[in-house]
Amino acid sequence: MEKKWTKSQKVHARRLFDLALSREYAILISTINSMEIKTRDEVWELYAILRKKRKELNNKYDYRYSQLIFVFAQLVRGGYLSLDELEPISKEKQKQIEKMVNFKAIL
Repeated sequence: MEKKWTKSQKVHARRLFDLALSREYAILISTINSMEIKTRDEVWELYAILRKKRKELNNKYDYRYSQLIFVFAQLVRGGYLSLDELEPISKEKQKQIEKMVNFKAIL
């Protein structure tokens, strides 16, 4: 298992991490924009949704190199990244991520 991240892989990993996060935020923003908030209760419902989403994002987006393989596998499963987009980080790491994605798919 390839554990070290080269400088180039780190640059690509950061770009992919940020890309996935921006995609997820775009979906959240679109959801918020489609809401027609007209009552106090709806304001607090939005607040609850945002609190929950913030916690989810903080747990999901862990940019420690020891965790990135797992994070990227989760992001591929969630549709925020594709396996093809992971190519710059190395074939070995890409294979590890693909195995995790496929393993979760059969569970």
